[in-house]
Amino acid sequence: MPSSAPPLWISIATLMCAIAIVGTNALLLSPLVQTVGADLAASPAQVLWASSGYGLGVAAAALLIAPIGDRIGAGRLLRMALAVLTLGFVASALAPSLAALIAAQVLCGLAGGAALPSIYTMAAVIAPKGREARVVGAVLTGWTLSLVLGVSLAAWSAELVGWRAVYGALAALCALIWTLSAPLARLDEPGGAASSPLSALRVPGMARGIFASVGLMLSFYVTYSYTGAHATVSLGLSTGQAGLLPLIYGLGFGGAVLLDPILDRIGMARATTPVFLALSLVYLAMGVLGASYMLFLALAALWGIFQHFGLNLLVARLTVLDVRQRGAIMGLYSTTTYLSVFAAPFVGGIGFQALGIMGCVLISAALTTLAAVEALSLRRGSLPFTTDPAQPGAPDAPA
Repeated sequence: MPSSAPPLWISIATLMCAIAIVGTNALLLSPLVQTVGADLAASPAQVLWASSGYGLGVAAAALLIAPIGDRIGAGRLLRMALAVLTLGFVASALAPSLAALIAAQVLCGLAGGAALPSIYTMAAVIAPKGREARVVGAVLTGWTLSLVLGVSLAAWSAELVGWRAVYGALAALCALIWTLSAPLARLDEPGGAASSPLSALRVPGMARGIFASVGLMLSFYVTYSYTGAHATVSLGLSTGQAGLLPLIYGLGFGGAVLLDPILDRIGMARATTPVFLALSLVYLAMGVLGASYMLFLALAALWGIFQHFGLNLLVARLTVLDVRQRGAIMGLYSTTTYLSVFAAPFVGGIGFQALGIMGCVLISAALTTLAAVEALSLRRGSLPFTTDPAQPGAPDAPA
């Protein structure tokens, strides 16, 4: 890292805000489905097609564009992505029809697909040895900002100023983050080894990493995509009340950062299976108690805590598989994640139509349970990462 690098906290804060702006867009439409649908003459399910378009855009860019970061530098690619994302937000705010909104969200997805792998790569680059889980966890707190100050605030603001103004505000914020991200372009030197999705797929442990990614991320989006419909349709609550769930979830997700040092001590190998099993139990409890929105909200805090732990452990697992191909590896992770975003409205829709929110959480619990079983192999040391409890995600761990 260059001697002229900014203080660590500034780099963390910038990456955190970059995740927040990407994450806000990824999660925004769920509580706004009725408001956007009324304006564009579309049903809630049709509005969620824009979320699916966003997911496809992210998946394509993460697969094909993210590996470029291994050659030009993750910081430089991140700045390019933020510029395109700003344009996507402007297009979303001005969309005259559902088709135009879907197209704008595909553009946002292309930018997000390049941005997220770059953010995760930069988190590994700036993390001091022995503090990897804490630094990654702090950067991941950007998801909390997206939920608490992004999605929840946007849901309430949409009732006052309209959903178009919300996307206009996101465009302005994204432009500001682009301005502040300039120092990051100097922290990750370009000229790394050439990489590609195919080369990343050949990295030992990558196939199992993708399986774990599906288990964690598809389970989340299957349930999250229909929490807004559960609140507004099944329980008859307002859009603003529906926005409380991402707020509570986000507080749990963000508060979990205080417990991240425990992951550094326990180690990824021993912590992953218990965390995924805890997520399964939370999902089941949400289904059983879903008729009471207050209890549903209380469980959302636990959901956020264990989702934070799971994501932290997953990122740590993937970034040590091959340090020379982090961009391509995290690109595959983001591709998997946003294929899950694309699939979730359809997969979750099957469960929601059959059993309401109970159908969604049963699917999610099954997915996290499968991921917990897969993670048992980590304890046997079958994958190429350090099992030292003090260094569960050290960047210089052997590949």
